[in-house]
Amino acid sequence: MIDIHSHLIPGVDDGSQSLEESLSLLKQAEQNGITELITTPHFMKNGEFRTKAPELVQRFSELKQAYKRPIKLHLGNELYIHPDLPELLEKGEVLTLAESDYILVEFPFQNYKDEYDEILYELALRYRIIIAHPERYNFVQDDPNFCLRWLNEGYYLQANQSSLFKKETKKVLVPMIEHGFISFIASDAHNEHRPCVLSEVRELLTEEFGEQFAVQLIEKNPEKILKNEPIVQEYREIKKKKKHFLWL
Repeated sequence: MIDIHSHLIPGVDDGSQSLEESLSLLKQAEQNGITELITTPHFMKNGEFRTKAPELVQRFSELKQAYKRPIKLHLGNELYIHPDLPELLEKGEVLTLAESDYILVEFPFQNYKDEYDEILYELALRYRIIIAHPERYNFVQDDPNFCLRWLNEGYYLQANQSSLFKKETKKVLVPMIEHGFISFIASDAHNEHRPCVLSEVRELLTEEFGEQFAVQLIEKNPEKILKNEPIVQEYREIKKKKKHFLWL
């Protein structure tokens, strides 16, 4: 299995806070059957986490030197939406996923502004966009078909494995998976409470949708990122269930 979203570089964001913690999470990932992993520290231009690429590369190198075990490690960023992202990427101050043309972008959880579409459009002229954990955004929970504005532009969606085991996110994520909205499922690992595991979600997806479907979301599509190849999406609108009124 290939995990494309995790926070394992120590001390650069709200993920792992020490080398020991990172190594423990990687050992857990290894035992869980993960064979390759992209660590994606947050970058927020106006936020708390602003470590730029040169320092991240150095810290990533230190992590690889300390790990020296079977999981193949790659580096990227989880990029918080900002008008300067195209310029920051062009200058090499923030990172694509594993040196590919794919970028991982996240938004505020509460509100979505129309200007974000303009930023995404500019980014899409050069990069393949993956939207991080859409099922966690309030505006998607209110209406999962909000995602069609992204899917219709050719952007991809990545869900968190933990979202399938939480009531508030599972009820929105299951229909999204059923209707082809989701191209990747990743751990978004941060610490022991948000672990680096995918086997449970693989088992669940296999049970609900079949082995081939599970493999697509946690192996084949992630592998396309590492090979810098496009992914074919087939999705359809989620039809709202009609309300039935009982007239007394």
